[in-house]
Amino acid sequence: MSSKSERARIACLARRSASLVAITSCLQFVVVTTASSQSAAEADLPPLVVQPAAPKKAVPKKKPQAQAAQPTISPAPVPLARKTEDQRAPQDRNDPGTQGFVATQSSVATKTPGTVLTTPRSISTVTKAEIEERNAETVYQALQFSSGVNAYPFSGGFITREQAQVRGFLAYQYLDGLKQHDSNWGIEPYGLERVDVLKGPASMLYGQGSPGGLVAMTSKRPTDEPFTEVVLKAGTHDKLQAGFDFGGPIGGNGALSYRLTGMGRVADGLVDFTDNDRFFIAPAITFRPSNDTSFTLMASYQYDPNMTIQQPLPFAGTVVPGPNGQYISRDLFLGEPGYHDTDKRTLKIGYEFRHRFNETWSIEQNAAYRHIDITLQEMQGSGVVAGTTAARNMFMAEYTIETYQVDTRMRAEFDTGFIKHNLAFGIDYANIPNYQGVALNRTNYFLDLYNPVYGQPMGANPFIQKRYQDFEQAGAYIIDTITAGNLTVVAGLRHDRAKSAQQTQAYSAALGGFTNPPYVPKDDSANTVQLGASYELPGGFAPYVSYSESFFPTPGNNLFGVPFEPTTGEQYEAGIKYQPIGINALFTAAVFDLSQQNVLTADPTTPGNRIQIGEVNSKGFELEGRGSLGNGWSFAANYTYLDAKTADTKKTPVYLAKHQAALWASYAFDEGALRGVMLGGGVRYLGETNGNAANTFKVPSFTLYDAAVHYDLGVLSNAFDNWRLSLNAKNLTDERYVTNCESLTSCYYGVGRAVDVTLRMRY
Repeated sequence: MSSKSERARIACLARRSASLVAITSCLQFVVVTTASSQSAAEADLPPLVVQPAAPKKAVPKKKPQAQAAQPTISPAPVPLARKTEDQRAPQDRNDPGTQGFVATQSSVATKTPGTVLTTPRSISTVTKAEIEERNAETVYQALQFSSGVNAYPFSGGFITREQAQVRGFLAYQYLDGLKQHDSNWGIEPYGLERVDVLKGPASMLYGQGSPGGLVAMTSKRPTDEPFTEVVLKAGTHDKLQAGFDFGGPIGGNGALSYRLTGMGRVADGLVDFTDNDRFFIAPAITFRPSNDTSFTLMASYQYDPNMTIQQPLPFAGTVVPGPNGQYISRDLFLGEPGYHDTDKRTLKIGYEFRHRFNETWSIEQNAAYRHIDITLQEMQGSGVVAGTTAARNMFMAEYTIETYQVDTRMRAEFDTGFIKHNLAFGIDYANIPNYQGVALNRTNYFLDLYNPVYGQPMGANPFIQKRYQDFEQAGAYIIDTITAGNLTVVAGLRHDRAKSAQQTQAYSAALGGFTNPPYVPKDDSANTVQLGASYELPGGFAPYVSYSESFFPTPGNNLFGVPFEPTTGEQYEAGIKYQPIGINALFTAAVFDLSQQNVLTADPTTPGNRIQIGEVNSKGFELEGRGSLGNGWSFAANYTYLDAKTADTKKTPVYLAKHQAALWASYAFDEGALRGVMLGGGVRYLGETNGNAANTFKVPSFTLYDAAVHYDLGVLSNAFDNWRLSLNAKNLTDERYVTNCESLTSCYYGVGRAVDVTLRMRY
């Protein structure tokens, strides 16, 4: 290593040490302040027993009674019976309707409370208990044991976005019922209570979206029960991380409660000269003047100061040996250390309001404002490879994205004879103004992929394009969940109107500045439906069928200036769910036939342009099971068969594996010499994929192994009750693998072995 590199590393370590000291000092202040504030609050309250966020397996405890179901993506509580203040049962800070790995309640498919068993759609839920046990540090990792989800594309050396695919199509992310920007910028999972995946189109409920489904994230919320959690973590890539999560009631009457969640991390990135630092803070407060009214204000700020763009590498050197018979190092940084500065800041503030007028009618509203700033300065691969060298171009960009969103709905619960209705109708609106400036120096700067030498002199790279876009969407919807005995029928209809106006300014040397063309307007509308039926049989079985649709406005024009048509999708699905009586487990089997029309793709005859092809069809079946059994066992297992092809060429799109499977299982000892120990292990398999659109070469399958050992320190002493020490390893054998290729010059390494030691202290 050169002296310059050594000095840079020493400076980096010094900076991180200072950062860790600051984080630790902050944690100490938080813990002391929280303890004193909660002591003051508890002076006015009867004694409460604080339960851990995930019930300890090692020492079985009496299970709390089931509580009223809370929704996951679109808040809509079950009606509460009126109580006096001293009779109000404390709210479990774990997600109500979940126990361990199993979620039996969800509203993601109807925007009204309901059981997963009787909802006629396929839903996968990753609970907080599972996220913690597997040490999932990204939403990507949280979803790797869910059926129908490919959470591996672009996973190597690329932490800017999280673009998981569901049933063969890119799935967009939703947070607390509201759609994120289409780029799916990564969200810190420590701030989440759970992650749901709704399979198949969902435009009837949420407007524009993917035909494959959606990823619904639920933020942590205030609790009526005081608690404090501190998490300290160290791991590979020189990772040092600290987090805290605390909350509880304010005062003695139960009207106010709060929560504050935060974390800080300093760590190296997955490739040389990169970092994976993060700062996250999320305060929330709930005002509940009565059982019929609640208002929750939630905010979050996330700062990623050192991000990394994609690292595309050639097929020869990653999947197969390169021209010199060697493989490219997974640590290779394709960029330039002196031209590497990418960061992201995300600020979000929103609220959820609920009010019940009477036994039939209630109103709910959730709204949010989000601001994202991204600056990007990188040397990126140009796709030109000659022998052992690859060409790179200077690229710079700046993004400002704002979102204003609100969803207001009325709910009615009533009976017509022996038929029960849970009706919701509402209006939602989104306005997303955004700006993107781009600078691109097309000069090729070559780098030896096997013996990189950095520090080449670089030219200027001024901005050449500025794009301003304003997007609006408004939708009106109605959905009714009808129950007649054991039969549940869901029917919904929606109308959407989407408007966009875009101006693209180009730098003109003749003008000495940027052009000022008129805004190009675009107006799209669509009607979408959702239909489904489920019948609950004796013994815990519930077969179901469903039909759903999607639409997504497609920005831009083709080579002749004609605006693109919206993409549309439709899905037919049938399946069966099984919830064994008296056993905390849930199993789902589903078959589906899913199609998307007007798919946007690269123009094979005119590079740099895009065209719309007719249709992509995706069909297959899925098996999934999750359980947290009373005998100490927990598991998450799935298998997916996917057959996806374009209608015209009969080719399979890149990334998509025909076979995919995963299994995680753990056992907690509650007696004997191993009392307090939990042993867990997992295996993840992704079958071979096509490496380009023409399907002329394959990317091999890969199998990865994970492991975990947790120890309940409370076994040693009551002073450490609710303390847990954990060791987690992902890709235990350090398998070198390629997640996917887009072409012979664009392949992406997967993540190598990662080991973390975590101390989780709960009070």
